[in-house]
Amino acid sequence: MLKSILLTMSLMIVVGVAGCTENKPPANSAATGNAKCHAECLVCKYNADLACIDVELEKETPSYTYEGKTYYFCSRTCAKKFQANPAKYVNQK
Repeated sequence: MLKSILLTMSLMIVVGVAGCTENKPPANSAATGNAKCHAECLVCKYNADLACIDVELEKETPSYTYEGKTYYFCSRTCAKKFQANPAKYVNQK
């Protein structure tokens, strides 16, 4: 069961990374049929909070730019935690 969950999450991450190469979330619209882009909340990943790792990118999605790369978060709380110590979350394995 855990192996299946991890495989599914890995595929979601690969699809999200492959489908969203820009730093800013695209202006998606149901009328245009654009697929939603996803990112990974590194704070939740660090805390093993599997329910919040996957973040659907929208205009109001909390984000923070660190060393030229924009990171997205499930909440403003996670964004603030990341801002306090970005290296802690970026360098996790």
